[in-house]
Amino acid sequence: MTDLKDSIAFIKASVSHSTPAQIMLDMIFATAHEQRLTLVERAVDWVAQEFVKTSHVRQTMSEDALTIEIVTSLKAMGFQAAHDTQYGGHCDIVVEARDDFLWIAEAKKHKDYDWLLAGFEQLDRRYSTGLTGQDAGEMIIYCFGERADHVLSEYQSRLTVARKDISFDGAITQGLFRRSVHTHVNTGRDFHVRHLIVPLYFNPTR
Repeated sequence: MTDLKDSIAFIKASVSHSTPAQIMLDMIFATAHEQRLTLVERAVDWVAQEFVKTSHVRQTMSEDALTIEIVTSLKAMGFQAAHDTQYGGHCDIVVEARDDFLWIAEAKKHKDYDWLLAGFEQLDRRYSTGLTGQDAGEMIIYCFGERADHVLSEYQSRLTVARKDISFDGAITQGLFRRSVHTHVNTGRDFHVRHLIVPLYFNPTR
């Protein structure tokens, strides 16, 4: 057992320079739903950062093209990820793992707030199961306008008005995301959603 632990520690040290490699390795050894969820979110955050770094080449990309690139990146990190999977409809992003783990995401370009709210309804009412190990999902918002933080705040306000059953966890001081929880209509269990905005505004003055 000591030799195994030493080997794992050596491998982790060897990939310490690469976030994707670290995520892949941690996912292999993850034993709980909570660990897997944390790793999926960490992976999505890494991809989002890469999107922002290269926002100048993404200005004309479609919603689907952006989402497929996320799925491709998740696959490269070893996740069992798919786009357009049929779970109650065409899910934008699905990640599955052992022990019946299922995470789903709906991804939308911010063209207006009704479009974003409709996306949340699809995520919640159409695609999610609400079962154990399948009680978390994500709204990914591609924002090409200025001040993504303002867009996220306004989206949160409008969603709170539209869905009185949703509770947000308060102000987030770091990161362009919010977390909410509500009772899943199918199972009566808590359903957790992370609402992530990807700031892709690009309008250089020189």
